[in-house]
Amino acid sequence: IIADEILVDDLSGQIEAMGDAVAIDEKGSKINADKIIYKEKESIISAEGNIILNDSEGNTYFFDKLESDDQIINFESKNVKARLEDGSRIVGSSFKKKEHLSGLNNAEYTPCLEEDYLIKNCPGWKLKSKRIFQDNKSKTIHYDHARIHLFNIPVFYLPYFSHPDPSVKKR
Repeated sequence: IIADEILVDDLSGQIEAMGDAVAIDEKGSKINADKIIYKEKESIISAEGNIILNDSEGNTYFFDKLESDDQIINFESKNVKARLEDGSRIVGSSFKKKEHLSGLNNAEYTPCLEEDYLIKNCPGWKLKSKRIFQDNKSKTIHYDHARIHLFNIPVFYLPYFSHPDPSVKKR
């Protein structure tokens, strides 16, 4: 943990880092935030304010609040925005990752790059869903109550939809 100011409580085993705080794990995942609290006894990292998580796969996440284990494998967050390694974007109201499963609520996904938009702040197409689940073992993304939007106009409803994740070459 690196920060402008670090407070250590030896009795409780808590480290509080404030002001441009950075926490890095062994795999290279990195959390930047205004404030990071590490509870050593519980192995929990909490972060608040301007949170940016760069994972080992090259994805970048932006959160309002984050609570994670110290290996940054399992975590929960609020108000997520993500730029994935392939350039696609996902936003949602809450995000939860537990081992190989990830879930987003009230989510929107688009592979459209912002510089290619024909209309400002309007991707050519996006997929909105109440819930999105990704299984990293089966390399599959599942959607509940999905709607496909063309230029922000809903055109197709899918009660259930799934497809291989972007890392899959052919299936």
